[in-house]
Amino acid sequence: MIAKKKLIALLLLLAGLTLAALLPLGISNYMLRVIDMMLITYVCVLSLFVIFGMTGQMSFAQAGYWGLGAYITAILTTKFGVAPLLALLVSALGTGLFVALVGMALFRLHGHYFGFATIGVVMTLNGIFQNWTPVTGGANGIGNIPPFGIGEWHITSDLGYFYLLLFFAVAISLVTEWIHRSALGRSFMAIRDNEIAAKCMGVNSYFTKNVAYVISGVYCGIAGSLFAFLSSYTSATSFVFPQSVLYLVMLMLGGYNSLLGPIIGTVLLIMLPEWFRPLQEYILLVYGIGVILLMVVMPDGLIGGGKKLYACVVRKKCQPDDFDKSADNGIG
Repeated sequence: MIAKKKLIALLLLLAGLTLAALLPLGISNYMLRVIDMMLITYVCVLSLFVIFGMTGQMSFAQAGYWGLGAYITAILTTKFGVAPLLALLVSALGTGLFVALVGMALFRLHGHYFGFATIGVVMTLNGIFQNWTPVTGGANGIGNIPPFGIGEWHITSDLGYFYLLLFFAVAISLVTEWIHRSALGRSFMAIRDNEIAAKCMGVNSYFTKNVAYVISGVYCGIAGSLFAFLSSYTSATSFVFPQSVLYLVMLMLGGYNSLLGPIIGTVLLIMLPEWFRPLQEYILLVYGIGVILLMVVMPDGLIGGGKKLYACVVRKKCQPDDFDKSADNGIG
């Protein structure tokens, strides 16, 4: 039975990759750029999946870490002539190191206090991006970032960036799924479900939460570096607190208990404005009503709600409170 499930999962993965590879055929350059940005956003949402969905720690600093990765790449490539691939690696490791230092301080806070403190982190980073003019360019940002490439080969089209971003999105997804199923992932989820019980079982809560935070920071660093190469320009206006809130909404919309959740949430919230462009003036109203209804009817997101609906309709195992309250998973 297990081998059959693995075979089905592999076939579905191959089918999904095939469809994704054929996706750019027949679409406009504008839509291709939208999809490119969607893939970058998905990596940022995955970072939140690791720290919030798996570990139960609410972080609003992801947009700041995304910006840090972008600025590291922009500075290295434009001011020091560093090769793009090396700049990407330094952005990932540099952001991870910065997040480790932040985590060492902030994880002495517990519950909602940690989440509130991360708001201060993103605000501080955005202030640095805006005002440290000699390094970040201030309000003007940093332009003329060279395209991504290895050696003499460089990407010069949105189609090329699509395949590059698809590669990183798939690779990071596979790494995340491996972490989710590993002993480390089980330690993350033990802290999420009951931190006191996890400590009693021998889990070093402080260290483990910081490891999850560093992993999420590395993800943001990679996403920021790829964004810098794609746009060839960085500005502080892209890395603001509302962007972090949007990542959280995407994760909650899709579901924070499954890797499919970030995929569904990102696709819906990126593509909805394109699908309902005639209603652009009311899109925030649609978002607000949709999130409220989702939290009331499906507090575990579309994936969690779908599983409960399947259990009710198909397996006839519906619980009276399945759609009345959120699962008590200790998040926060």
